[in-house]
Amino acid sequence: MTRATVLFVDGKVNDRVRFGRPVGERIIDRRCRVELYAPGSTFGYVQWRADQFGTQLWRFWVLRAVKPGDRASTVPGIAPGADILLPLSGHSRVARALALVDAIEASGSDPAEAPDDYWRMAGNRLAAGEPVRVFGTADLVALRPE
Repeated sequence: MTRATVLFVDGKVNDRVRFGRPVGERIIDRRCRVELYAPGSTFGYVQWRADQFGTQLWRFWVLRAVKPGDRASTVPGIAPGADILLPLSGHSRVARALALVDAIEASGSDPAEAPDDYWRMAGNRLAAGEPVRVFGTADLVALRPE
């Protein structure tokens, strides 16, 4: 299982899972819990840090949980690692990515159901400042095998 640490310290730390379907959860204390993801499942992970001067770090990843023995990349807060489908950092890029996730959900689709290639394409377009097509119901029909 891939473990995602969800941590909240008011005004300082906010690490959270934005979307995905955990298969288990372990509560550590009132500020921290660990969510478990089955191999092959996709989830979005947000990492935010601030200090007295404001936001210092803001990152967003779309990750795919890997099977034991598969190649994995290290991501802070994710153990043992995951396949990175979309890595973004910085306020404007992360804000656009989260708006994209909101638009996908508003279309009635589940971001966790989008194919790996969609997230790779979206990451490249967001990093380049280009518009991204919203993955929606019509796309789901078009992507099903005939």
